[in-house]
Amino acid sequence: MENNLEYIDAYFNKMLSQEQAILFEKRVEEDKDFAEDVAFYLSAKQSAQAEVNVEKKARFRQLLLQAGELSNVRREGVVRRMMIYRIAAAAAILICVTVVGYFVFFRTGSPPQMADKYMNENLLTLGVKMGTVLDSIEEGKRLYNDARYDSAIRQFESIVQRDTANFTAKKLLGIVYLRTGNYEKALLYFQQLGNYSLESNPGIFYQALTLMKRNQPGDKQKAKQFLQQVRDQDLEERPTAERWLKRL
Repeated sequence: MENNLEYIDAYFNKMLSQEQAILFEKRVEEDKDFAEDVAFYLSAKQSAQAEVNVEKKARFRQLLLQAGELSNVRREGVVRRMMIYRIAAAAAILICVTVVGYFVFFRTGSPPQMADKYMNENLLTLGVKMGTVLDSIEEGKRLYNDARYDSAIRQFESIVQRDTANFTAKKLLGIVYLRTGNYEKALLYFQQLGNYSLESNPGIFYQALTLMKRNQPGDKQKAKQFLQQVRDQDLEERPTAERWLKRL
């Protein structure tokens, strides 16, 4: 924490090189704990400044009392200076809030966070058709929706073993493995999907999604390549891919 604060202080005092400043901002974007340290630094700095201001005001009032009654002209000058001071203080607070908001709220859209948001909005549950037999894709979906992920995996894998060309079962297997954090297995099945020549094929997008969620060295660049492929070939989830490419 202490070293972080020295590093953060160097950034805001413009003591870092341009390259170092870029790395600093990238770290704020990708490291939630570091972003919180930045917010703490700015908050602590503002609090310290506020304490200094209180001391200055007390000293100022003491000087006024010692000096006695001021002339009207001098009094007006003091009022003007105090107004300027208050405006400057308000501007400093606004800048602080803006910087914190920028770093903590707007620059925290890291690849894992974007992937989590998509998964929570689109893959939290799977649509189930009513009136289907138990030994089916639909039963696997029900197991997934009940968070019985191991059972869902066994269900989908049994289908794939019987029908190695079952596109839907492979897609759902990849989704379950992604949800449970088994990124290697998820990528394996999504890669198989990507090899299918279908008009609507989410395999390429899901590979990008998995890499963004895993977020290991090199994953971000690979994910961008997949997203560019989704965009350029007008594949499934193109609007999402275009939006993410602007933020990666």
